[in-house]
This record gives sequence, C-alpha cells and structure tokens, in this order.
Amino acid sequence: MGAFSTMAIQNDSSKIVIIGKTSFEGNDKTKEFILLRELTYHEGDTLELIQLKEKLIRSRDNIFNTKLFTTATFTILEGEGVLIDVVFHLEERWYVWPYPILENGDRNFNTWWQTKDFNRLTYGIYLNWFNFRGRNETFKIMMKVGFENQFSLGYDIPNLNKKKTLGLYVATGYAEYTEVNNRSEGNKRIFYKSTNGPGRQVLFAMANLTYRKNLNARHQIGLMYNQIQVDSGVVSSSTNYLKGNMQKTDFFTLSYYGKYDTRDYIEYPLKGYKIETYITKYGLGVLNNEGLNVLTTIAGLYWHKPLGGRWYVANSVVGKLSFFDDTPYSIQQGLGYANSIRGYELYVFDAEKYGIVKTNIKYNILKKKEMHLKWLKLKKFNKPYFAMYLNTYFDFAYAEDRLYKERNLLSNKWAYGYGIGLDVTAFYDFVMRVEYSINRENEKGFFLHLKKAI
Repeated sequence: MGAFSTMAIQNDSSKIVIIGKTSFEGNDKTKEFILLRELTYHEGDTLELIQLKEKLIRSRDNIFNTKLFTTATFTILEGEGVLIDVVFHLEERWYVWPYPILENGDRNFNTWWQTKDFNRLTYGIYLNWFNFRGRNETFKIMMKVGFENQFSLGYDIPNLNKKKTLGLYVATGYAEYTEVNNRSEGNKRIFYKSTNGPGRQVLFAMANLTYRKNLNARHQIGLMYNQIQVDSGVVSSSTNYLKGNMQKTDFFTLSYYGKYDTRDYIEYPLKGYKIETYITKYGLGVLNNEGLNVLTTIAGLYWHKPLGGRWYVANSVVGKLSFFDDTPYSIQQGLGYANSIRGYELYVFDAEKYGIVKTNIKYNILKKKEMHLKWLKLKKFNKPYFAMYLNTYFDFAYAEDRLYKERNLLSNKWAYGYGIGLDVTAFYDFVMRVEYSINRENEKGFFLHLKKAI
C-alpha cells in the first residue's frame, strides 16, 4: 500500500476516491472515540482528492485544538482501485501539570510593573490533570495565597452522552482579598485595603451544560451561585459596590454562551472566523436578598485570513450592552479587562455599554520551526517548535459610562491606539507579544502580553 504525496493531490486533484479505514498512531492514552468525534468525514464518503485534502486538514486542526497533542499530521494510503485509507500521526502532550502560580494583583503585567509591589503577588499551585481517563476530561485543583487567597475544585466532562453532544463542567471554590477594587478615578483602579481581616470574601458553586451538535457550533447554559461579603470600609468608600450598597449578598446568575468557530488554531489563529455571544442574567428573584436585576450581552466577530505569501490579516468587532437596573460596580466590567485597547494597558474604562474594533496585519518573519532534541528522552517535550510574526495594528473603541463619568475623563469619548509588535508562538500553546503602542493622548510605551491580541 503506497502513500499519496501533497504534490500528487495537487496534480490530480479531481480524482475520485472512496474513504476506507481511518486509524490513529500515537494516542497511547487518548480513547479513539475522542478523535473520531473531530473528523469532518465518514467511512465510505466519495470525494475528489482536493475535497478530501480540505476535510483532512480541518480534521487535523480539530484534533490539534483539543489540546491533547503536541503534533498532529496525516498520511493518505492508496488501496485497491479508488479506495484509500487515512492514518493520523499524533504525539500526546504531558497531561498532569502540578505547576507553581506566580500572579500579580493587577489586570496585566504592565500595570504591576509600574509599582513592582511584591505585596501584590499571589503564590500557589495548580494541579490540572488533562485528558483524565483518556476521555479528554479535566480535573482541576487550585490553591493560592498572598494578595489573593483562593481554593477551588473543578471537573470537566466533555462527552456526557453516547452521541458525544453533551458536556458538563462543575466547580466550587472560596476566595478572599485584603484589597478590593471598589471604584475608579482618572480611569485607574482604586483599591480599598482592609485592616480588619478580608476586605472581600466570595463563595461560589457553578454548573455548565454544553451542547455540541456539530464540529463548529457550541452552546452552553450555566447556573452559578455567588455569595459576596465585604468590609464596611468598602461600602463607605464607594457607591453601589454591591446592589443597594449592602455589605453582604448572595444571588444566582443564569448564563448562555454560544459560538461558531472555524479557526485553524484557536490559541493563535491565522485562518478562519469565530462568532460568539454571551448573555448573563444577574439575579433570578429566587433569594430574598438578591436585589439584582441586570442583564448583559456581549457579542463578537473574529476574522483571520491569509493574504498570500507570509502575510496575514486579523480583525475583531466586540460590543456589550446592559439592561434593566444600574450595574453594581462589583460585577461591572468595561474595557481594560477581558477586552482592552492596545496603548491603554494602564487604564480602565468603566462602562455598561461599549464597542471595540481591532485590526492586525502580520508578517511571518520566522516560519514554524520544529527542533528535535534527541538528548531529551521525554518524547512529550523533545520536539519544541516556535514561530515569529511582525505585526502592525490599530484599535479604536467607545465606552459609555453613565455612573462614574465625572471622575473618569477618558470615558464617553472615542479612544484609539496603534503601533508595531512582535509575536512569538511556541508549543504547548505559548504566546508572547512585545508591542510599542501610541494612544490618542499621544502616550507611548512598550507593553508585554502573554496571550493573543485577537
């Protein structure tokens, strides 16, 4: 039995083939049904070779995006007549990660670097057991002390039923903080520091049910219980930190998350798009002291496209709306958190409504390069790879702040930032960005990030 080469497919792309057996090599622990779930074709399908190649590439990307493997490739084997077989060659990751935690109490490294205050660091340990039982399940334990004290447990089961369409994630935990961000001034976060025990205590329990009918679409319904108690000083030095400026509250949240995702590599995509929507209802009227009636919606479109050669473009549009009651400060997140404007890393924009547009043009200055470290006997680590991209970008946004606009002069006006950066990607989903940005206020600076921009 011979193997098709990529050149053979390109030269005879209209040839009709019938898919026979699909097999996997290297999945020593991962159950085969986990891999079969990610395939975009079925045994017995009749396809042109060029169609087959497209489906195999997408299937390979789907398998790689499970985050169970460091490498994923495939080979097409010629059989009798028009029958072909497919073999996927995989290298499993290291799945048990008891690794140390070193975090800062600020939103990003750049904010912490202004003060270099080691009292704002948190230390601890994560134990993440990925691919538990070989079924792509994840068991999580987290313990942290320092600026933030926290303990949490979580368990993720992505294949709850025989059809592999339902998943369940459950978690619970407790956290306490001496310092509490209870307001903002000059678009900077202000913290109240308690001198009498924890300034804020949080107890939570949650359950998320996921529905994945096909390979690209995912829906998730979540229910979460929250109990929050704060120091009296948090209440006296802020307005509406908790609903009605209470010291203690407990409430439920009901959430929906949906996405349609065709991106090639979710940690640093170069091709494909994602559409996603978050809808969260804070307060369900179940508990007597909830006092909450807030609905938030966040929607985003992310688009990535090769331009030819080593050039790529990436764009995103994200918007947020809030409804019903004024949002308490403790659950209000504007720009500067999950979504931020490059060039404004040191600022926050409190907002119940916002919109942000980002665009990137990238040039691949160093193609993905895999090294084989023969002296390192651990196969899960001896084939590291990395790539580098030079990029230029432009972000602009508008954040509408009705509640705290008097003390945050950057709010309720257009903001934009632009600059040039260098992105480094490597195996085990490592991403690092070093950027030089200029914002609307003509402030300039270098900024470091450890996640993708779009």
